[in-house]
Amino acid sequence: MRVEVVADGMGFTEGPVALSDGRVALVSISHGCVYVVAPDGSRERIVTGGGPNGLAVGAEGELYVAQNGGIWGGSGPAPAGVQVIRDGRVEYVVDDLGAPNDLVLGPDGRLWVTDPVAEFSGQRPQDARPGRVYSVDVASGSALLELDEGPVFVNGLAFSEDGSELLVTVTLAMQLVAYSVTASGLGEARTVHTFGSGANPDGMVRSGQHFWVALLAADRLDLVDLDGDVRDSVALPAGSLPTNVCLDHDGTGLYVTAGFAQALLHVTP
Repeated sequence: MRVEVVADGMGFTEGPVALSDGRVALVSISHGCVYVVAPDGSRERIVTGGGPNGLAVGAEGELYVAQNGGIWGGSGPAPAGVQVIRDGRVEYVVDDLGAPNDLVLGPDGRLWVTDPVAEFSGQRPQDARPGRVYSVDVASGSALLELDEGPVFVNGLAFSEDGSELLVTVTLAMQLVAYSVTASGLGEARTVHTFGSGANPDGMVRSGQHFWVALLAADRLDLVDLDGDVRDSVALPAGSLPTNVCLDHDGTGLYVTAGFAQALLHVTP
């Protein structure tokens, strides 16, 4: 695999999404904004404030932002919730959540949001609160608590191809967990895969029946199937700190946000 830098100098980057016009949008937690990056590396900056932590694109090109409220190295305080960007304007869909981390549009058309609830020190996980998962109706802004007493530091999320399971990364436990999706919400959980020492998982994206997972301190991407087998891996430059990943525009490569490198990377065969 070939790894190239598309753009850098963007602060602590997260949450890439490939846009229909050939550009890539991503968030900068530390700069409190969304960057929209062209193929030549030039960029547009849309200020969100706080700590934008995750990103999803809607059916009409609108961008949904998981706003953590300014914790986790954010640019300053802001209401924690889900923002939407349309035509460069930033508004809130819902603003009474704890500290949203990432989000994805589900098969039901709702936004599904992971919420670690509050800031805590990685050296003192005992001070952390149980993680939560919400689903949000983007039209009404109503948020439904789907998972209350979840694992500490729930993070990235993606649905299985058939929509029967919601997969969630659990960063501190170094696990990929799958919840059954039922008519009444999330059901039983199963551990799909436990990553090795230091390979704390962050964001992920589904690729067919498999899932590319960004592994923070390992500077690596792993491709995991629903049986928990690792089908492929991509090594990234040392010190990158990959935070999230998405498929590129033609689906043959990947865009990766590298937090410590302050960069957007493109991985191609």
